Amino acid sequence: MRIITITLLVFFCTYGYADMISGKKLFDNAKCIECHNVEEFKDKTIRKAKTFAQMKGKVSACQIQNNAYWFDDDEHDVAKYLNQEYFHFIEKE
Repeated sequence: MRIITITLLVFFCTYGYADMISGKKLFDNAKCIECHNVEEFKDKTIRKAKTFAQMKGKVSACQIQNNAYWFDDDEHDVAKYLNQEYFHFIEKE
């Protein structure tokens, strides 16, 4: 039983970490920083998104505008990366 618990714990921790790595790669490859500066993400007073869902919607709109051709999972990975790195919203879908 203990082995199963440890295995599941490692799997779920690794899965979340993989989302972050994938999100960062997609974000970097799409050259998002060419349109946005980091201050837009860090400074709460100039942010347009106020929730995780709003920020995820902005990610979707940007990738469509820039023809990134991301799947829904890719958008989610980028949103998770941005949230972890800059926004720190409570993640409610």
